[in-house]
Amino acid sequence: MNNQQSLTLDEFQPSTYGEWREAAEASLKGAPFEKKLLTRTHEGITLQPLYGPDHSTMPAEEWPGIASFQRGFHAVPSAPLVAQEIPIGTPEAFNAAALADLMCGQNALAIQLDVASRRGLDPSEADTAEVAVCGLSLACLEDARVAFRGIEPAAVCWLLWAGSSALPMLGMLAAHASGWRGGVLGDPLTEYARDGRLPIALDDAFNEMAATVAWSRSQGSTVRTVGVGASLWADAGGSAVEELAFGIATAVEYFRELSAREITPAEAAGQFAFTYSLGSQVLLQIAKIRAARLLWSKVLESCGVSPVPAHIHGRSTVFNKSGLDPYTNMLRSTAEGFAGAVSGVDSMHVAPFDECVRTPGDFSRRIARNVHTILGEECLFAATADPSGGSWSIETITSELAQKAWDLFREVEKRGGMAAALREGFPQSQTEKAAGARLDAAASRRDSFVGVNLFPNPAESPLVFEDPDHHARHAARAAFVEKIRPHSIPKIERSVEAVSAAFSSGATLGQVAEALPRSAPCEPEIPHLRVRRAAEPFEALRANSLRYAKSHGHPPAVWLANFGPPKQHKARADFASGFLAVAGFEIRSGPGASTIDEAVESAIAGKALAVVICSTDETYPEIVPSFVAALRAKRARMKILLAGYPPDHVDAFKEAGVDGFIHLRANCLELLQDLQKQLGITR
Repeated sequence: MNNQQSLTLDEFQPSTYGEWREAAEASLKGAPFEKKLLTRTHEGITLQPLYGPDHSTMPAEEWPGIASFQRGFHAVPSAPLVAQEIPIGTPEAFNAAALADLMCGQNALAIQLDVASRRGLDPSEADTAEVAVCGLSLACLEDARVAFRGIEPAAVCWLLWAGSSALPMLGMLAAHASGWRGGVLGDPLTEYARDGRLPIALDDAFNEMAATVAWSRSQGSTVRTVGVGASLWADAGGSAVEELAFGIATAVEYFRELSAREITPAEAAGQFAFTYSLGSQVLLQIAKIRAARLLWSKVLESCGVSPVPAHIHGRSTVFNKSGLDPYTNMLRSTAEGFAGAVSGVDSMHVAPFDECVRTPGDFSRRIARNVHTILGEECLFAATADPSGGSWSIETITSELAQKAWDLFREVEKRGGMAAALREGFPQSQTEKAAGARLDAAASRRDSFVGVNLFPNPAESPLVFEDPDHHARHAARAAFVEKIRPHSIPKIERSVEAVSAAFSSGATLGQVAEALPRSAPCEPEIPHLRVRRAAEPFEALRANSLRYAKSHGHPPAVWLANFGPPKQHKARADFASGFLAVAGFEIRSGPGASTIDEAVESAIAGKALAVVICSTDETYPEIVPSFVAALRAKRARMKILLAGYPPDHVDAFKEAGVDGFIHLRANCLELLQDLQKQLGITR
């Protein structure tokens, strides 16, 4: 007889949100609830400490695979394709790496082209200043044969970002083999925003986009040809709102231009593939991908089109990666992979930890690739359709993000659409404003980056930049292409078949681009986006100190002038040590001094470039003026800082000679930049 009873919670009385809040406020002991427990994001969304059914707005009939697609494009569980990028330039080296990675769990190839290939140039025509930009170089049919040797086109999913037009690359691949699946994606507006200029006019780019869409549909091909690289806006510092709004505005512009070329939204919808960034704020990133699907559904509905899934590729963002303490990037990328898997992206690139510093090698590519395997095989996130479904917090944030992005999208439409808005500079200025706020939050340490602006590792050795000689490789590639290219080729029509035939006859990418019909002048230059990382200015601080150390035999040093027993100075000394270590300063200190003379002698013996006074607000009025006067009498040019910011005495301490204040609300970056400049450490 089974005497086991089922576990119930009937003995507990349900509580209301009001009762919970009352208890929470009581635990704060007078501290403001809004200040302590609410979090304001860069998207202008206020995150609540607790969400309930009253917050959720998702319709009860919403299910994965139907309606708004908020819960996913697919009704059954599925794992994201392991679509790791291989940022290797030469076809031979790319092929070796791709074959190795496909044998170790990768089932898709996400291919970023180099600048020359994206612009339809042969290597000899490319600007050598841009050679170091990583990406596969494909200039002729022989390159494709070498790069993809031993890889069956139908065996993997291909995602190739072709630049402003997919037509040349689509023709090259068609000449190489048949049976491709995935996407060869043209995305002229994203290229325009990235570079500030285009190699062809937008009108020509849209004509070629229409040709690729028509070809794919006529062939019954599974290759998508229209890309929307929304992740660029996040990598340039924009928030999730800018990324969603400008991504969907780009898609609407493509619908509009394709319709003008007799391809309806219903015919074009199945050709779209979006790339969205994945950041390490997990809940927000999950909500962003869900909002992206919701907005796509809303656009289709506005166009009178039945729901059609788009392909969503998730890619680790660049903005939060660091060359300092770079192994922390593994943790960031793991969180990003988690967000991608839970949100239901169709394919995903998890960034190798050293991606922002050097060309990733076998080890870093393996670690990043294994994140996919752990999430899918060990954590079993692929066993459930929409694992975040039913989360009141995620559903609420999704709704708020979608509404804010839709409002910004409407602002773009008021300006005549995405192309007109780019020429006006509106998306760029909005992104620059958002980036400024995010960079300021990093500078003042309101946003924490471990190993960068918080908990730096003073003993770390910088990663060695093991980069091949791009210029030598570029010269060799240019000579090879110049050797095989025919003297001239005739004009060709705007079709995949004609381009494929040209490549088969020996034409190079540059010749094909020149032979295609081009009727309009190129677009005017516009302000371009700058892909950036929040860690860059902090990396510059460390580089300054590293140069100083190499020329002087030791890092620049700062002496902590501690006063009194540890309980009097330790908290301030520890904070100042961590603050200054961000810039690579060596921290020197001794036991707490009991007299001004003792503190002055210790500071001088410390042989440091600057001194930080560490004690308590109560003792500072007595200590600071005397110590500063005594130290300056012996070291007139010594820089003196104070750990803390006693508001009633700041002006008096400045008048006494204190040069700056290290405290919780200080702008860490600006203070350290100014200190390095004053000490002559900055180059």
